[in-house]
Amino acid sequence: MTRTTATGLEVLAALALPALAGLDEARAAGRSCVWGGEPLENPTAVDLGVQLVDGRTWFPRACRTCIAQRAHQALVAHAPMCPACRSEDAADCPLGAALRHLVAAHTPVRYCSACSRQIGPGEEYETHLSQSPSGAGGATTHTHTKCPRRRR
Repeated sequence: MTRTTATGLEVLAALALPALAGLDEARAAGRSCVWGGEPLENPTAVDLGVQLVDGRTWFPRACRTCIAQRAHQALVAHAPMCPACRSEDAADCPLGAALRHLVAAHTPVRYCSACSRQIGPGEEYETHLSQSPSGAGGATTHTHTKCPRRRR
């Protein structure tokens, strides 16, 4: 993500980066997620651009889960107030389009094993782990919190 465009600045404002003063050194340096604090690896980290605050430079990065959640929260807050987002052609709003792109790009696709529908951003779900009979492997399945768990 770049900070050089007006839309980039709007997106960063909508995502609500935490204050630099409240961050530990690993978060400020981009080694840990700026929101969740989990350690990051270069291939999966989302770069939020170089930030300059009160003469200090910092390098916030986020994990995909946190960036998708923050973008979804920002979109839910933004869209009802934006005439362009409420219209039939929501592509007219650059901020809404950028937030939708972040949600889509960083949300893992999960399907409910009970109803087979996709579990969308913000929907509550449960994760179920199962062990194979041989003990050599297993599977992870997901169900919406409101769906009954499928029996096997």
